[in-house]
Amino acid sequence: MAVKEEFHFTPRGIAESDCAIHEPDYGNPAKGFGNSRGIYRVNLTIPLAKARPLIKLITKAHIDNLKVLVAENVKRPPVVPRGKRCLMPYEGEMPFLKNEDGTVTFKIRRYASYIDPRSQETKLLYLKVVDSKGKRISNVPVIAGGSELKVKFALFPYGWSAVAGASVILQLDSVMLIKLVEPNTDASDDGWANEAVANGYEAEGGSAWAT
Repeated sequence: MAVKEEFHFTPRGIAESDCAIHEPDYGNPAKGFGNSRGIYRVNLTIPLAKARPLIKLITKAHIDNLKVLVAENVKRPPVVPRGKRCLMPYEGEMPFLKNEDGTVTFKIRRYASYIDPRSQETKLLYLKVVDSKGKRISNVPVIAGGSELKVKFALFPYGWSAVAGASVILQLDSVMLIKLVEPNTDASDDGWANEAVANGYEAEGGSAWAT
């Protein structure tokens, strides 16, 4: 019998500017920073007073996981090839950061696709976004930093490796959009939007120039 996944909800918080909710972030493959699976993510900032229960929840999951991992490591020490150094248990970064202004920023994310083990085809995992009443939004707007959100997530503790210490992932499940802040498109038009001329030529599509 499969274990039912347990979900948690954040209090209301403010999305930071690097969120990817409307569509996944695939990085920049041309520059070697691509991610073929895509990532949905939001760094959500919440006042410390309201964030304390989440901090307690995450910290407990981290400590419990670390105790199990260390005990297993003692009971069954890893086999280390001759000439190699044994990787000792160590802790990684936690998925939240306390800020100097009395807030806490939580890093919440998940992949936007997976590889089907049978067909080896890429299957998309769409992110559910609901409005302030809990109703699913069919056409998700472009959500920019400053938007007010609640987030539903699951906790996934993991072990240490050569690249990261043991910690906890906050895996994004869905998002409630409470207050929308849209991207500032004027910031990239070199000021020409303020010089608009009535009854002039208007482009039908995007620019043909590669910037």
